[in-house]
Amino acid sequence: MTHRIVVNVETGVTAQVEYTAEEQAVHDAAVAAQALAEAQALAEAQALAEAQAAAAVVVTPTDPVV
Repeated sequence: MTHRIVVNVETGVTAQVEYTAEEQAVHDAAVAAQALAEAQALAEAQALAEAQAAAAVVVTPTDPVV
């Protein structure tokens, strides 16, 4: 389980506290959403790079143009 740090502002004492089941579920969902967003961004970047590479191909005619 993930933990969080709690600080008592009056005493300055810190404590490491385990997430509750609800907090852990929210954390896990956020991590999964971030991973999905990164995968989508990577796929979009790859598609853009492939499109740019395809557009950069120049076909030169073999017969002279008059």
